[in-house]
Amino acid sequence: MGIRKGMVAAALSVGAGVTVLPAAPAWAANSECTVQNFWTTCSTGTLSAVNGWIDVTTFESYIGNPLCDASEIRWKVVDATNGHVVGRGTGATNRWRISGLTNSYYGRLDNCPRMTIRIHNS
Repeated sequence: MGIRKGMVAAALSVGAGVTVLPAAPAWAANSECTVQNFWTTCSTGTLSAVNGWIDVTTFESYIGNPLCDASEIRWKVVDATNGHVVGRGTGATNRWRISGLTNSYYGRLDNCPRMTIRIHNS
């Protein structure tokens, strides 16, 4: 058996017990930011609304802020192409869906430190 055929046979025998699972869609993503100490704002990275929607989650970070409460969170989702605000809200939210979207978007917090926003399209 030649070297090449032997390498192919070895590769096939190694992979014989492997289960192949479908991968998550390549466009599924999330991005988050936490307002740092001595700051009052932060912005996430930009995500495409591939499925026509972006989900928003906001919460107080794991090290709480004694000066602010999660109910004081002020968030918005902004169209990265034209700067229009497509959604906004206040307080902590488990999952807020903004639908009917076609561009790329980012999330932004405008409040006190140690609050977090996460946007996701999966």
